[in-house]
Amino acid sequence: MKLAKIYGIEIKLHLSTLLIIGLIGFYAVNFYFSAVVNPSLLEIIIVGLASGIIILFSILIHELAHSILAQKYGLKVSEIELYLFGGVSKIEEEPKTPKSEILISAVGPLSSLIIGGIFVSILTFIPITFPTFIFIILFYTGITNIGLAIFNLIPAFPIDGGRILRAILWHRRDNIISATKTASKVGSFFAYGLIAYGVLQIFLFGFLSGLWVIIIGFFLNNQTKQSYYNILNDMTLSKINARDMISMPRLEVPFDMLISDALREYFMLYKKSYFPVIQGDKIVGIIHIDDIKKIPLELRSNYIVGYVMKNISNFPMIDELDNGKEALKQIRNLTEKPQLVVVKDNSDYILGLIGQDELSLSLRFCQLNPEKC
Repeated sequence: MKLAKIYGIEIKLHLSTLLIIGLIGFYAVNFYFSAVVNPSLLEIIIVGLASGIIILFSILIHELAHSILAQKYGLKVSEIELYLFGGVSKIEEEPKTPKSEILISAVGPLSSLIIGGIFVSILTFIPITFPTFIFIILFYTGITNIGLAIFNLIPAFPIDGGRILRAILWHRRDNIISATKTASKVGSFFAYGLIAYGVLQIFLFGFLSGLWVIIIGFFLNNQTKQSYYNILNDMTLSKINARDMISMPRLEVPFDMLISDALREYFMLYKKSYFPVIQGDKIVGIIHIDDIKKIPLELRSNYIVGYVMKNISNFPMIDELDNGKEALKQIRNLTEKPQLVVVKDNSDYILGLIGQDELSLSLRFCQLNPEKC
């Protein structure tokens, strides 16, 4: 769900974010119960909702701090998504220097620390006697923000502290892949520690006490491995051109072929999920098996391929001399199948297509022939 656009960055709210508001509100209310005897229902609702919403906005500010500074360093930020585990800034490329990575990573926890410090300072230094429920809201959200800042500074990649660790190692070794590998190992070690701690919590305090910690541990471990392979793939594909990634020879379905014939003569015969569509001597579209499924069985002998194909202009296009990293970035941004980029030469003639299969084959080739990548 799109909420707004700030500095050109789409702000999106995943439905799972409601669980954050619920969990924060639940723990805030429990804290309120420990401080107040027989609170009113209205106060309970205010404490729960206000605490959850404040923390949600604090997470948004945290991510905006990352994103805005990343933009200052020339990095493209497509969106910020708030979801079950907090928030994520979708920065489409890695920082260009260790210094910029340290600053971009550190500004998020710093913003959380400032927010938490402001709330706690209001209670400490302003000579006002706040109603108990307001005191609890400010104190709980202040301490929670400070806790979030400290957690994010733990040197476990890919959270902020882990990225700072990677930047330091990157500066010392002058090798981002080596630095990422070491930081990822630290991240996995910390993730397994969280899982073990969650299991201990279950034995000592009950199932629900440790379940959330275990979930965070598994999520962090998955993100650690995924982030490492992402940077490894990016660096590998940056060494080859888009032209070198095209699979040859290619099979093309005529624009005016009946859908039923295309199924029999192409999809069933060659066992591929999509094919280029050709009209004359030019590729004009792509037909995918999912597009054909939308056509009722009895109508497939009445319609031609051109009726259901996706126009070639709907797909991102790159030049033959662009590197494979650019192709990978474009494909990551696609949400509908087939996930393809179109490769053109200087005359705008379409040379071919790059999809998931071509990416996988190119990465495998580079692993077998590193001297050519």
